[in-house]
Amino acid sequence: MKPTIIDHPFHVIKLTYMSDAPLSTLEHEGIDKYVELHNRSQEYKQVLERLLTYYTSADKILQKCQTIFDNLQNEYILLTPMLHYLEEGGPLTETEIDSIDESERVCYDTQPLLTQLHNFNHTFDAYADGLMAAEKEYAATEQQQEKLELQFDDFNENYFNPIIKDWKIMEIDICSLDENFDDFRGAFCELTDMADKLCDIRNGFLDSHIKLQNRIVELDKDIVTLFAAINGDSN
Repeated sequence: MKPTIIDHPFHVIKLTYMSDAPLSTLEHEGIDKYVELHNRSQEYKQVLERLLTYYTSADKILQKCQTIFDNLQNEYILLTPMLHYLEEGGPLTETEIDSIDESERVCYDTQPLLTQLHNFNHTFDAYADGLMAAEKEYAATEQQQEKLELQFDDFNENYFNPIIKDWKIMEIDICSLDENFDDFRGAFCELTDMADKLCDIRNGFLDSHIKLQNRIVELDKDIVTLFAAINGDSN
């Protein structure tokens, strides 16, 4: 029987046979299970690669958000003297305003703050949508890995080991099976290393994200207070 060679993207499957005799039911099922194990492993690998690409590249988007946020915060800081005035003295009447000499008047423009706020919201919303999608996919990887490990154990215990044990009555050359499965184990273990790398990169990224998120919450409160004071309903 001609060798079975499957140029699988996860790992090349290559099995040779002892003769041209038909395979047993166990061998037929074992090959199908082996191919399916490769398919699921490749799917998991693609998810890990996709998430690694996202969390590595998303750091640039996060830095962009941080820069725009800094601009927003600077615009707010420029308006804080007005907030202090409104909180301590309250708005003047038209008569009081007219009585103040032009040289002593100070004008505060809130438009730059509103412009920066719009820019930040637009950029951050797009960034947040991507992050939520990535986090949802990442949350599913743990279960995906568990299922894959169970599938690996099933093949190992119910197909690989029995075929090796009964090698005398099997058509698959157990030397080729043992060598190929050993190579597969190596590729399979690399998935664990990839998952650990993803976890480290993601954790580092989320640390920076949380710091920005905390700053956003605080500034949001300050901006709400500012405009409440401007509108005369700070109480």
